[in-house]
Amino acid sequence: MRFKENGGAKLSRGLATAFGVTCIIAFSGLMETGAVSKYGDQSQRIASESKERKSGSKDGSSPTGARADIGREVMWREPVDIKSRDLFYGIGGRKGMPDPSTPFNFVKHSESGTQKKVIVKDVRGHEWTVKFGREARPETVSTRIVWAVGYHTDQDYFVRKARIVGKENIDARDVRFERRDDGFEEDGNWSWKENPFVGTRDLEGLKILMALLKNWDVKSTNNEIARRVVGSRPGLRIYYVSDLGASLGQTGTWLHKIPLFRDLPASYFFASSKAKGDPESFAEEKFIKGVEDGKVIFYFRRARGRSMLKDISVGSARWMGGLLGQLSNKQLADAVRAGGYEGEEAATYVRVLRNRINQLQNLKPDDRLARAKY
Repeated sequence: MRFKENGGAKLSRGLATAFGVTCIIAFSGLMETGAVSKYGDQSQRIASESKERKSGSKDGSSPTGARADIGREVMWREPVDIKSRDLFYGIGGRKGMPDPSTPFNFVKHSESGTQKKVIVKDVRGHEWTVKFGREARPETVSTRIVWAVGYHTDQDYFVRKARIVGKENIDARDVRFERRDDGFEEDGNWSWKENPFVGTRDLEGLKILMALLKNWDVKSTNNEIARRVVGSRPGLRIYYVSDLGASLGQTGTWLHKIPLFRDLPASYFFASSKAKGDPESFAEEKFIKGVEDGKVIFYFRRARGRSMLKDISVGSARWMGGLLGQLSNKQLADAVRAGGYEGEEAATYVRVLRNRINQLQNLKPDDRLARAKY
C-alpha cells in the first residue's frame, strides 16, 4: 500500500509538471502572437507603420518591395561584394577575431537566454559575450550565411579553447565569442508580425533564411534593433536576428503533430541532441513542400515557425535563391568551417545547403506537388 501511495505521488507530480510546462508554452504563444504584448506603444507604432508599407506610403505611392529603407530604419542592404565576401571570418573580419593565445578577464555572468554565458574582456579592452553549449557552432555558421546575402549580424567567432581568469577561472572549450563593443548599441526588440518591413521582400528574405537554416527559436526576444553609434547624432536603426543558435538541426519531432505539444521547443524530450548543429538531422528534414496560390510552403515542424513562414511569395524565394546562388561552394565550406565543422560533417552541410539553394532558384508558381529529398 505504501508503494502505491509513492507511485501515486510521483504520478501527481508528473502531471503537475506537465500542466505547468503546458501553461508556460501557452503563455509564450500568446506573447508571440501579440495576444499579450510586452512592447506596449512600440507594437502599436510598428503595426501602424506596417499597414502603411502594405498599402503604400502616406503620399499614396506604392512600396517597391525590393529594398526597405524606411527613413533611418533598414533591414537589408545589397551585398555588392557577395562573391568575394570572406565567410570564414564574417562581418567582423580577421582583424576583429578574439586572440585565444592570451587570457580573457572575467567580468560577470550574463543572464540572457537559456545557454550559459559569461562576459569577458580581452587585453585590448574589447568586451565579449562567451556562449557555452551546443549553440556555439551552429550560431557561428548561421551568422556567416545571413551576413553573406546582405543582412546584419553580430560579430561571432567559434573558439576551440580559451582561458578566462579573474574572479572565476574557466577553461572554456568549443565556445562562441560575440563582440559587445562593435560600434552598435541595443535599441529594443521587434516581432515578425509587427515591424516596419511587413509586406516587403526584405522581411520575406530573412524569413526564408530562417527556413533554410532550420532556425526554430524565432521568438521576438531573439530579434534586436541595433543603432549605429555616430557621435551624438541618432544613427541608423538596423533590424536583425541576434540569436541564431537553434539552427542547423531539426525543427521538431513527431510530438509536434499533437496539438498540445505543437509549439514545444525542438530541443525538448527526444530531440535535444538533434535540434541544434546536427548535420544528419539537418539533412534528413525536408525543406520545401511545394507551392500553393503563389506562396511557398516550407517544411517546418514547430508551430510558431510555420506561422512565421506563411505567405512567402515564389518571387521572394527565387530572389533569395539568386543571392545565395552567387556563393561558391568554397564560401559555403568556409562558413561551415568557421563553426568548427570538418570532414564528413562539413561536406554534409555544404551539400544540403547547395541543394536547398537550388530548390529556391528553381521554384515555379505551379510547383504544387513539389517534393524534395532535403
